[in-house]
Amino acid sequence: MSGREQALARALGRHYRVVRLLGRGGFAEVYEVQDDDLHRRLAVKVLRDDIPWSSATLARFKQEARAIARLSHPNTLPIHFVGEAEGLVFYVMPYCEGRTLADVLRTDGALPVSRALAIAEPILETLQHAHEHGLVHRDVKPDNILIESSTGRPLLVDFGIVKYLDGAVGKTQAGFIVGTPLYMSPEQAMGRDTVDARTDVYGMGVVLFQMLAGAPPFGGADSQEIVSRHLHEPVPMASLSRDRVPAWLSAIILRCLAKHPDDRYPDARAVLEALRAGRGAAAARMDERSIRSEDETPTAAMPRAAGRGGRPIGRRRALVGLGLVAAVGVVWASVRPRPAPVVPPPAATAGDPTLVVVNRLTEPIALSVDDTDVTVGAGDSLRVPLRIGQELEAHWAMVRPGDEDGHMLGSALEGAILRDEVRGDVRSEVVAAGDGQRRFSPMVVNGSRRALEAAVVVGRDTTPCGCVIAAGDSLRLGYYTAVPGSQVHVRDSGGAIARFPLEPAAVDSTTGAVVLRVSDRSLIGPPKPLRAKNPRRAHAEPNNPLRGILPVR
Repeated sequence: MSGREQALARALGRHYRVVRLLGRGGFAEVYEVQDDDLHRRLAVKVLRDDIPWSSATLARFKQEARAIARLSHPNTLPIHFVGEAEGLVFYVMPYCEGRTLADVLRTDGALPVSRALAIAEPILETLQHAHEHGLVHRDVKPDNILIESSTGRPLLVDFGIVKYLDGAVGKTQAGFIVGTPLYMSPEQAMGRDTVDARTDVYGMGVVLFQMLAGAPPFGGADSQEIVSRHLHEPVPMASLSRDRVPAWLSAIILRCLAKHPDDRYPDARAVLEALRAGRGAAAARMDERSIRSEDETPTAAMPRAAGRGGRPIGRRRALVGLGLVAAVGVVWASVRPRPAPVVPPPAATAGDPTLVVVNRLTEPIALSVDDTDVTVGAGDSLRVPLRIGQELEAHWAMVRPGDEDGHMLGSALEGAILRDEVRGDVRSEVVAAGDGQRRFSPMVVNGSRRALEAAVVVGRDTTPCGCVIAAGDSLRLGYYTAVPGSQVHVRDSGGAIARFPLEPAAVDSTTGAVVLRVSDRSLIGPPKPLRAKNPRRAHAEPNNPLRGILPVR
């Protein structure tokens, strides 16, 4: 028995026998211990003694462990007691025989959707239970999900341990950012101290992605490269096999992995509700397809619910009622707007009808047709093969541009293409004013010699883009509702400003695109008083608004 094991045995007391070292992590070691008095196996987690923990950190650790001990959930391991003796700080919990999810993924590879959800949903319930008690895990990863051998029950372990092992601004006393880079949220990687439940949502999104794809979304040669990809690169959704992972599930994962916390689900319960709504809608579609595959006689068709004119209520009305596309939000953000890759659809057979989708927007759209996801670039079109007599249900959502911090710019645009029965080619154009509401998509072209910032004013709301547009560069700011008095303000660091008024009648209803060209001469500095002999007659130079809006046709 090692010296550390002997010290642990003395700290626990004569009724406990240290059996073996189970594992060692960045913060602690875990030992198997036999309770000879109550004849039970225990696991004891001991803080490593080679890290110089401060007394304040150790106090917070024990306080947090006591808080975890009050949690009561079937997918957590309870803490029996917390101790400090022989120079060791530790807590004791039940021993659980099983494999970690990391072990499962190493041996089995990518999991089927049903198995992945059977693991994810109980873990989300556990996270929500902890969030309601004011605890944030901050290290959700496959190594911290234990699959119990006897029952197959997934257990989330290491709750809150790293949360209170921190010094200033989210770093440990040893100077490490808390968390694991492969599963770390952007705000966590940047060392921010405003980490909340949405960090666990991000970690769960990474775990879901890995369960379905076989690998985490962002890898790299070292921690710095991995963190950089979390911060700057879009989620590689093409890694999720489209013939295995349904579109609604991919969209949920995408929202969990939004760069900015405000663009994610607010907590674990919201993710859980989205998963259950998606599964329910998918099951309803399968049931309806099985009904339609049968020989439908008039008598057999009578029990089906009917809409106006006696027409059956199918997936069209059911999904519109659920608002599924709005709930999952098929959007993503990156540091700079970039074209999304176009995925070719299956080849059409001669004589079959086709769906032709023309994207008139200034941004790409994500299109979902019959559980197949494709991307249509800005200004591009796409043909998708259909079948005579089939019910068509396609959903699209615009891929919004993002600023340097991962905020999505502008408002979301989405819609549906629905037909009760396909009899020929279906053509649909995605336009900015598809619902009758005019929208504009401003692009600032910086022809000046200064770096610029921009803000969009709609009514009483002013939305800064949160970006810097370098000299000679350009940037699209997303889509906004066009109302009388709308403006785009562009200013430099010295306070010089150009104002671009945008009236709805001047905005193209198809693309909504507006190009705003800024030069050094168009930037007007702060007003200065004129010198005059009589100070009472001094007045300011008027600040004339700049015009010259060029709508793109």
